[in-house]
Amino acid sequence: MIRFNSLFTVATVLVQFVTQCTCGDEREIRTNGSLQILGLFPYRESPWDGEYVIPAARLATDEINRNDSILPGYVLELIEANSGCDRDRGVREFVRNALHSEHQPVAILGAGCSGATIPIASIAGRDDVSLPQVSYGATSPFLSFTNSFPYFYRTVFSDGTTSEAIIALLKKFKWKRYGVLKIGVDQAWIEHSVSTLRAGIQYEIDGAEEVFSGSIEQPRDGGETFEDYVKFIDVNGIHSSGMRIGIIYGGIVASGNLMCYLYRQKLVYPRIIWILFDVCLLLNRSTHKYCKDNDNDELQQALKGSICLGYKLTTSDNTISVTGKTFVQYYESYVDESIKYAREKNDSYSSSLLNDWATVAYDSMWTLGLALHKAEEKLSHYNSSASGKVSFDEAHKRQLTITFSQVHEDKTFNAFGLYHPPDNSSDNGNLSINNSVLLWSVDDPPPDEFPTETMLAQTWAGVLMLLFLVVGFVWNSFSMLVNFFYQHFYTIKASSPQLNYMIFAGNNLLLLSGVLLVIRTIVEHDMVTFSSLCQITQWLFDLGLLLVLNVTLLKSWRIYRIFHSFRRKPGKLITDNAFIIASISWIIINTTYHIVFTLVNKTNIVKEKLLPVEDDELSQKVVVYCLPSDLIGLFYIPHIVMAVNLCLLAFLIRHVHHKQFNDAKNVAMFFYATAPIAIICLTLSALLSPVNGIYNLATVSLILDCTAVCCIVFMCQLTLFVPKMLPLFRYLYSH
Repeated sequence: MIRFNSLFTVATVLVQFVTQCTCGDEREIRTNGSLQILGLFPYRESPWDGEYVIPAARLATDEINRNDSILPGYVLELIEANSGCDRDRGVREFVRNALHSEHQPVAILGAGCSGATIPIASIAGRDDVSLPQVSYGATSPFLSFTNSFPYFYRTVFSDGTTSEAIIALLKKFKWKRYGVLKIGVDQAWIEHSVSTLRAGIQYEIDGAEEVFSGSIEQPRDGGETFEDYVKFIDVNGIHSSGMRIGIIYGGIVASGNLMCYLYRQKLVYPRIIWILFDVCLLLNRSTHKYCKDNDNDELQQALKGSICLGYKLTTSDNTISVTGKTFVQYYESYVDESIKYAREKNDSYSSSLLNDWATVAYDSMWTLGLALHKAEEKLSHYNSSASGKVSFDEAHKRQLTITFSQVHEDKTFNAFGLYHPPDNSSDNGNLSINNSVLLWSVDDPPPDEFPTETMLAQTWAGVLMLLFLVVGFVWNSFSMLVNFFYQHFYTIKASSPQLNYMIFAGNNLLLLSGVLLVIRTIVEHDMVTFSSLCQITQWLFDLGLLLVLNVTLLKSWRIYRIFHSFRRKPGKLITDNAFIIASISWIIINTTYHIVFTLVNKTNIVKEKLLPVEDDELSQKVVVYCLPSDLIGLFYIPHIVMAVNLCLLAFLIRHVHHKQFNDAKNVAMFFYATAPIAIICLTLSALLSPVNGIYNLATVSLILDCTAVCCIVFMCQLTLFVPKMLPLFRYLYSH
């Protein structure tokens, strides 16, 4: 940053302009000893009511004229015009009073709003105009590009500085999830300010995430009301985003109206902490177009807990400034001047008419007066302004301390933080926080993260499902022993004992996946364990189902080829070893797929969902659930193809009757009995578990999943092995 011994860096420009400029058409800028300054102010009908900065500008003008040592022989004259806080109107007033006026002013004071200031500064900076401009209210960071606006200065901070302050606040409380609401999206300075904030947050805060972004237009003349626009705010989007920290960009009155609307939608403190600009000024206003019955009580409730940004000008109330007054003396004079202005406008004077930006406008007018005088000696002695020390940086803007205040009860707000901009653009600013005056819903600032919970099922359901799964293990193990010891018995041998082992293995994997499912669902786990259980459970279920379907399909295919094609012996057509090799190949492909899926989708195995906020809850909760990998992967297609082929083959071999191939009708019975039940159960479970936060539905989902597993295993035993074991048992009983 470049600091100057003189208060105002526009002195050289102004002096050269006054003494040398003939300005195109030879119009004089001095008439009867008068130096005219065009003051552009946003009157009360504008979006930003800045009319009562005019008394402060008049006060400064009178004080400069009464001081014979500042502009001897000249009188400073303030030409007042209404910029309307509007681009088109501001340019029209500038052209009429500056470019097309008989006597061109020596400088411009204003305009108050960035939207009106930017086009004026662009014209004033042209070589054929070269008209100095000092603004007291334009905060757009766009105006910091001195190459585009060489004659523009401001005695107010830039929104780039406020963005730095907001970023420092987010870093202080470790907030990474934030949202942005914009009012007046057609205003370039808002878009530029938001872009500056976003870029700064992404650069300064690792892992920062803008979880919500919304915008509304600002009502214009023509009958529209603010209610016509706020209805387009995505209220459900704000709720579902889980936003805890929100930032509102827009005019003061519009921000107040928006806060009233958000209050009715239960989107304010303590659920969301909103950061606004100068919203504390709203507490002294009398009307709010969207607040209920123009009631400030509703506005107070809406603003409670919100944080507003302002500026700090004074360092001491007793410091004598360059004007020869203390800040208290200045403010008393400003009040007196405002009372006179109210009488002139036939206003009913009250303290709510006073404007905090008036002090900056007062400084701006003194900036121009002292610059015209080339007051180097006086400035280097005091190095202060009417309200405190002033310096400018390389972007022609004044460095001010940013204040953080929070709205409390009874229309009060407490300053809890100060942000001091850096002395050099490569340094970081300094943020100081007084935690003792902060108002939080609890003892600490609102957490950036939400309580994370798994959807636990009721214990009784888990125990009951474990009992069924254990029965399945016992039954499957018994069938496997029978297959091993009596594999040469004709009914067992006809069913291919080697392939039976693969079906038994598939059943055990299915049952094991069910056990892990119960453990995952009825016991709380950390995220790493939960994620691992999700993937292992899915892989075991997928692998078990693959073995059962594959072997059953191969058996059905062999029977079909024997009885509908070649009528040969099964051993000479397709061997059991070929079946086993095919199954192992499918297992390798399936396992490889799961490994690749896990590596590629590490963060997608477990998904989070925000639960709706209940009336008695301060914040939302996050539930985690498993993402079924096969349901989103192309590898699920082979399962479908196998099931379709099995369905077709089961239908074709349903009437095959042969003592050595009684598997035919059993396979058909197994598939037609199992498939509908399993598909219905798994589908309902997938629909219920991720999308609902109702506690009992986690229990229902567990029961459905385990029912699908037990259905496959038990029906497999009943249809494929019980018919083969009954002749064996009869034989053993008779012998």
